[in-house]
Amino acid sequence: MITAFSNEWAAAWGAALNGSATYREAAATWEGAIAVVVSAAGDRTAAVYLDVWHGGCLAARVATEPDLAQAAFVLEAEPAAWKAVLSGGLSPMMALLSGRVRLTRGELARLLPYATAAKELVSLAGSITTEFPAGW
Repeated sequence: MITAFSNEWAAAWGAALNGSATYREAAATWEGAIAVVVSAAGDRTAAVYLDVWHGGCLAARVATEPDLAQAAFVLEAEPAAWKAVLSGGLSPMMALLSGRVRLTRGELARLLPYATAAKELVSLAGSITTEFPAGW
């Protein structure tokens, strides 16, 4: 088991992205890094940075402040929402449209053409044998 949002988990996610022909095809024209942020009561508790480019993942790690500042897209949610998305109980697009996941940087209109890529990105994260911190 790998703890969610750890460096080891981020690296496993990046490797899964790079090993997926489905993701590579769906994200062939996607440009721009993504930060996935866990926040509770307005405080950031964890974040992962994915430098995705044309169907590949160039870097995957726990996000630093510079990573968060440069990411083209920042997605933020409470722990329970991320657990629901990563376990497959909530689709990423429904999470965004319902407000359970918030796009705090970037434009939804720029993400919509990559709905299939986003779904595969989240599916691959969910395929990692993950342990969620207590309280999630």
